[in-house]
This record gives sequence, C-alpha cells and structure tokens, in this order.
Amino acid sequence: MTGIATTTIDLLRHAECEGGAIFRGSRDVALAAAGWARLRRVAAGVPDWQWVTSSPLIRCRAFAEALAAERGLACSVDARFREMSFGAWEGRPVADVWAEDETAASAWLADPEAHPPPGGEALAAVRARAREGFDDRIDAARGSHGVIVTHGGLMRALLGDLLAMPGTAIQRLATPYACLSRLRVTHAAQGDMLRLVGHNIGGDDVA
Repeated sequence: MTGIATTTIDLLRHAECEGGAIFRGSRDVALAAAGWARLRRVAAGVPDWQWVTSSPLIRCRAFAEALAAERGLACSVDARFREMSFGAWEGRPVADVWAEDETAASAWLADPEAHPPPGGEALAAVRARAREGFDDRIDAARGSHGVIVTHGGLMRALLGDLLAMPGTAIQRLATPYACLSRLRVTHAAQGDMLRLVGHNIGGDDVA
C-alpha cells in the first residue's frame, strides 16, 4: 500500500569466544574457531542483509567486517551496541562468581535493574544507549533489512526496552551463542508499529 514501508533489523549475538565461560563484558576477547563456524552457519540462512552494524568489541566486529566484505556490504561500528560492563566480575569465571558471590549474583539474576553487578553498568544506562542506537539505525536504514552484531546482555536489554518489559523480566529472554532475533518496523502515516517476529532463528540453545 502507498505510504507504508517496512524496516527489518536482525540482532545477532556473537558465538563462542576464547577463554571459556567468563564474564567478558567490556573485555576485548576474540572469537574461538567454533564461534566463527557457528556464526557462519546462522548467517548462511540469511542471504538478503543489505548492511551490517557491529559492536566495537572484536568478538563481534571481526565477524561483522568479514561478513560485510564477503557480501560487498557497508559495515558500521557503533559503540552503543557494546556489551554491558560487569564491573568486579569482569574476566572472572562464571562458576567462581556464583560460588564466591552468590548473594549478589542471585540478586542480579532476579532483578538486574535494581541490583547491577558490583561496580558494573546500570541496566537503565544499557537500555538507554541501546535504544538510542537502534532508533538511529531505523532512521538511517528505513525500508531495508540489515543486521546488528552484538552481545547477549545488550540484546536482552534492548529487546526488553522495545517490548516494554520490566527489568525483572529480561533475564527470561534466552540469548544463546549466535542467537538471531528479528524485529520488523512498519512505517505508516499513523505511526510506526514494531514487532518481534522471530527469536533464535536457526540457532540452538548453547549459551
């Protein structure tokens, strides 16, 4: 119909990284070979991306730039899509944090908005920067289909904001390695309508 346009944005989480199960957060850790392979399998199922945007962290950026080069697409880097900072937990094995700081870890899992990691970034700040970056991408890419390569925590924060979920609910959103979530925005004279139309498309449940 005349006057209606649709913008589709896929959010793609990075996959396995070097270093095992740790709180990486803002640390710059490279993808493992298994991570490269998993991302390539998921990306192969989406041949129609028209642009690529990435977190500046290498576990996202390296794949995003390689993907864009292979497909002859533009690739932009936006720091607003970086992972949240986990403060005192940065670089620590997840199992150690739960063993040594279970009270704080349990509080964060139950209500990340009220209980951020010690010294970590507040969820409200993550949601705000992620939403600002997403809205700017929608404005710049109106009518197209592209992908933002980002992080699990950032995806939960952004999806929670877009779907008007309370902070206590966002941990219910599973974002395993190479998780791909699809959002579709219909632009019409009466305003935009956003829908989540797919989650973990073509992926599995490997965290």
